[in-house]
Amino acid sequence: MILTHPYWLLGLIPLALYLGLALRQRAGLKLKRRNIFFAAEDNGAKLRPLLLLFVTGSLLLLALAEPVVYRLRPVLKRSGIDISIGIDISKSMLAEDITFPISTKEPAPLKNRLNRARMMVLELLNHLDGERIGVFVFAAQSYELVPLTSDYGYCRYLVENLDELALSTPGSDLAAGLESGFNMLDRNPDATTAIILLISDGEETENTPNLTAEINRKVQQDNYRIYTLGVGREKESLIPIRTPDGKQIVDYYKDETGNFLTTTMQSARLKELAASGDGAYWALKRQEIAPQVMEKILADLGKSERSTVYEKLPYSLSSGLLATAFITFLLTL
Repeated sequence: MILTHPYWLLGLIPLALYLGLALRQRAGLKLKRRNIFFAAEDNGAKLRPLLLLFVTGSLLLLALAEPVVYRLRPVLKRSGIDISIGIDISKSMLAEDITFPISTKEPAPLKNRLNRARMMVLELLNHLDGERIGVFVFAAQSYELVPLTSDYGYCRYLVENLDELALSTPGSDLAAGLESGFNMLDRNPDATTAIILLISDGEETENTPNLTAEINRKVQQDNYRIYTLGVGREKESLIPIRTPDGKQIVDYYKDETGNFLTTTMQSARLKELAASGDGAYWALKRQEIAPQVMEKILADLGKSERSTVYEKLPYSLSSGLLATAFITFLLTL
């Protein structure tokens, strides 16, 4: 306990002297009056008001001294969290089988999976508070789009100008994407927690059987968490080919035999990655889920205490002392 204004306790000296003098005076009067003409008195009943007044005065002086006690409160240190976001840019992400949030401010965006993934990143930027964020894109290979930064405006600019027509490439390798995310996060060993948020339709052209084992190793040894967001519908959709300005569909992608290519969102694969990465999975639909995603991430980190620090929270005892002093004063009446 710490006293903010300890000099108020000096008032206890005259208060104690007054109590001593009053008790001495009462003792003298008692000796003078002790004779056969006076009956026995209840001295305790007469001393009680005096003692209560002394207690009341002491409590008031102690309240004026403002005693403060401190208790430890766990606080999530968000500035120590690094988030690496991976956006799938494979050809299947051009499928136009997705709905957008009604609140979108973008004028008539193409309703494809890639644009929905890009919009999710922009939504997420509005709910960050001190975390560093990086963005990488991946298909058969992966590329770093935004290095880890706390400059959300810079990140927003690059994501807003992500051109789905120019970037979408054949093939899809989730392992390559995760490896790029791991490499990005490994550059900052001071981070208390490293998170990968993967946005994809879950389709893979590359088979990586040891991917789950590698994720488990990273999660257990390096404090990683992996969250996944599925985009698209879980039924077959065609992949359109649009004009360079994106206004018209001129054809649909075909395979080597001339048959139309179809794509289906593979939620099972994304759920598997999230489970092995000690994270969670969400499906991107019409609703804006960025607040829900950040709430879940922060709740998980709070439970694990990976990014938890303890701060001293001051608690003043003056109000309680004043209330007690008021009660003791009423007892003197």
